[in-house]
Amino acid sequence: MRLQALIHLTEAVRALSGSQRIRVLGSSALLARFPELGEGGGPLELSFDADLLVEPCDEDMAALLHEAVGEGSLFARRSGYHADILRPQVSEALPPGWEQRVIPLSGAGGVAALAPEDLVVVKLRTGRPKDLDLCQCLMRRGLVNAEDIRARLDAIPMPDGEVLSVYARLKEVTS
Repeated sequence: MRLQALIHLTEAVRALSGSQRIRVLGSSALLARFPELGEGGGPLELSFDADLLVEPCDEDMAALLHEAVGEGSLFARRSGYHADILRPQVSEALPPGWEQRVIPLSGAGGVAALAPEDLVVVKLRTGRPKDLDLCQCLMRRGLVNAEDIRARLDAIPMPDGEVLSVYARLKEVTS
């Protein structure tokens, strides 16, 4: 996904929802700081969705947004990209203090994106191969710092088994 596509998508969501507060929480959040990642050859070039947290948003509004700009919508068929509307509970899985570290999305007032380091924490916890590939790409390009990631991981209460898995994944993507 390119930055302009993300801005277009958030503008459509804002127009439909009337929300003054939209957060980009998935991989597309990286475009706020590193727009080049969506260009040709970048790791987000073939990403066609954005995970958006719209506030306020009840179930009726989420359904309306999904129908209007979600996967399979006319908007998605015409533009080639779509929004995945998240529920507020998703923020419980984010590192403490994430809201103070969001990055404003240039050209889209009231829209901010998850900081890259916070996104890496989420991806490490999820552990899907595509997520780990993205983390490794960010590390290799020097776009995130392993010490910052460790500090944020240390701040999250996790069961012992998850701690071991997550730190093993961190070691994997930094080697």
